[in-house]
Amino acid sequence: MLNKTVSRRTLLAGAALWLLGTSATMAQTDKVLDVVVFNYSNRTLLDVTVGGVRVGGAGPYPYSGRRSKIGARFNNGPQKVTWRVAGTQGEETSEVVNSSNTPNMGEIPSDARYVSVHIYPDATVEFMFSRRVPVLSKRGEGIDADYRRRKAAEQSES
Repeated sequence: MLNKTVSRRTLLAGAALWLLGTSATMAQTDKVLDVVVFNYSNRTLLDVTVGGVRVGGAGPYPYSGRRSKIGARFNNGPQKVTWRVAGTQGEETSEVVNSSNTPNMGEIPSDARYVSVHIYPDATVEFMFSRRVPVLSKRGEGIDADYRRRKAAEQSES
């Protein structure tokens, strides 16, 4: 009888400690953030997922960064990012594209409210965290400057 009681108590105490440890670890690594997707390519991106979380899509540049997903849960560390590219007429394609790099969220800042997912034409992805609505990345600012130069040149030729 005593042996059964000790075993049962040991098992219950071990389970309780495991649950406490798991929830403490989850509290440290999970963070709920609003997501904004920046697409720097000339094609619409559909079904963007980050670490298995569907975060929406983004129109072609310069119409990206306008949609957001509210309240997505993320973990620290490397993330698998995938998306589908819309066809030329806007129709959906079934081909899933994986990012050419494995972006890392690193340690998510405690004061972050937003994560911006920056997807570049070469299929690389970068994460940026902010307390306020996200803006273009440094690399995105270069793409934007180039886009504006091309548009200005097209208008001057017309």
